Amino acid sequence: MITTPSTAPDILSPEFAADPYPAYRTMRADFPLIHHHTTGGYIVSRYEDVARAFKDPVFTSHNYDWQSEPVHGRTILQMDGREHSVRRALVAPAFRGKDLREKFLPVIERNSRELIDAFRDAPEADLVGQYATRFPINVIVDMLGLDRADHGRFHVWYTSMIDFLGNLSQDPEIAAAGLRARDELAAYMIPIIQDRARTRGTICSPSCAPPRSTARG
Repeated sequence: MITTPSTAPDILSPEFAADPYPAYRTMRADFPLIHHHTTGGYIVSRYEDVARAFKDPVFTSHNYDWQSEPVHGRTILQMDGREHSVRRALVAPAFRGKDLREKFLPVIERNSRELIDAFRDAPEADLVGQYATRFPINVIVDMLGLDRADHGRFHVWYTSMIDFLGNLSQDPEIAAAGLRARDELAAYMIPIIQDRARTRGTICSPSCAPPRSTARG
């Protein structure tokens, strides 16, 4: 006899954090749509439903407003419909085809190689701590033409801001660290942006993505 669990899995439980895969199976089988009271959003676990949620305008990304906007400002993640499409169209060409192969791929490969070289001869390695969490940040820093010596700094800011987004328990120390990272990142980036605007430059260095047009000063 097959029985159905009476309650949906708790994605904030220690059991879920230790091994989420049994919970994923239960969600897909018995709880394909879960209202998550803490975030005020819904968890959708079946492929067909996820595909529909991305296409059907009845669904929205506005739940990011309170989760990410305090540290990231308003981003494309929060946008729907035409607002999202217009901004996506601006950035998408840089991440495919010739631009990706000639400008970004060497940056991606170099950073991957450097991180792996750091633990290549070690008896063991923490792939999350030593590679996965650092790799995308290092690549972005280099694509933006920023100082490679600041990779570690950006990693600290990234970690604090991601922790803020996952702070469903509303821990005040985590919240404060995320807001502090936001302010420190802004203090670092705003003068660079202003300087590049004055010199009719761009956010990205010439070595990784020469601009199609220059910014107005």
